[in-house]
Amino acid sequence: MPAVQPATLGRRVCAVLAAGSAVLHLMMLGHAGNPVLGVLIVAMALVCLYCSYELWRAGSLRTWCVVAVMNLAMIGAHWSLPQHRHGAVNLQADPVSALMGVATTVSLAEAVIAAAVLVVATRRRAARLF
Repeated sequence: MPAVQPATLGRRVCAVLAAGSAVLHLMMLGHAGNPVLGVLIVAMALVCLYCSYELWRAGSLRTWCVVAVMNLAMIGAHWSLPQHRHGAVNLQADPVSALMGVATTVSLAEAVIAAAVLVVATRRRAARLF
């Protein structure tokens, strides 16, 4: 069995993170206050699964860019929702805030990783051009 390249391993770890984000969205589905919010949550889970599939398969610059932008949008959306609270959270009393905190943290990690990949990859491309 051939050894897995570090870049492939890293890309696949990020794919698993994206799939985990989809699971977190589906866990929030039970807390949706109305059907419109439920549809939005399912759509976000599907986008996470799409990114996960693309990262697992190839990890093109386009895919990394989509991952970075979508995760930054998720962070913005999570922080703007009324369930987002700052400070300590009682996990038993407020499971929605706990899920939002975990989802926001995962989104932040994915955005930072995607930005780092984009910086490294585009710098390499620029170096080859000159």
